[in-house]
Amino acid sequence: MDSATLSMTGAGFATGDTEVGALRIEVRTVNGRGLSVKLRLPPACSGFEAAIEELVRERVRRGTVAVVVERQGGAAPTLEPATLRDAAARLRQLATDVGLPPPTVADVLQYAGAFARSEAVTSRPLPAQLRDLLAAALVDLHRARAADGAGTVQAMAEQLAAFTAHLRTAAARAPQLVDAWRDRLLQRVQEFVQAHAPGPVPAVDLVREVALQADRVDTAEELQRLESHIAEIGNVFARGGEVGRRLEFLLQELLRETNTLGSKSPDSAMAHTVVAMKSCIDRLREQAANLE
Repeated sequence: MDSATLSMTGAGFATGDTEVGALRIEVRTVNGRGLSVKLRLPPACSGFEAAIEELVRERVRRGTVAVVVERQGGAAPTLEPATLRDAAARLRQLATDVGLPPPTVADVLQYAGAFARSEAVTSRPLPAQLRDLLAAALVDLHRARAADGAGTVQAMAEQLAAFTAHLRTAAARAPQLVDAWRDRLLQRVQEFVQAHAPGPVPAVDLVREVALQADRVDTAEELQRLESHIAEIGNVFARGGEVGRRLEFLLQELLRETNTLGSKSPDSAMAHTVVAMKSCIDRLREQAANLE
């Protein structure tokens, strides 16, 4: 498989003749935190469970996978001649031992089929045709997941562009907020000192306290980290492959820094910008949750 960014939602199909008869294989995937494989197989495929799951796990890394194998046309698979001869010999010997009539062809077929199913309880490797048919269904699944993943990446790119635009607005507004907050705070402190202080307060002490308070609304570090996270998200998309978990972590950090930006900004215009940024993050997280 290539390094395309894959959706965790998709379906693949394949139909053809195999060693156990004509089959239709359907492989469907939906979102999942890890990888879970569920099988629904006809009796003729008993014993192939482990081999089928192993092949699925080679091709799919994350999601809940349902593999449904159905017989086409309802025809039973042809039993091996050696199996039929052995079944006939066993039944003839049993009939002789207990004094019953010789077995019919129907008796032999029924016994041979039951015997084959009982042997299939143990794990066995996939025969070549069945393996090729399952591989074809998985290739079709990969095609569908890649197409859906490309659409999701495009939608996320649009949301990232909107988030970046809001981030530019916040970055332009932030220095003005610090200056305005410092001036307003200095004015209020001076008014308070004039009204309540018993004596003049040294200017250096006054300026120091105002500067300390003004630093609490300085969002330069948060803005820088947000820029860094956006750049890393772009790198993740450029690398492709399994991006889901990395994106989830980065979007969590993006939300944390955005929340801090909002809490440190005593300004209604900045608050509206932060709300718009968080709305973009919510959409991004919903989309990222669908990527492998």
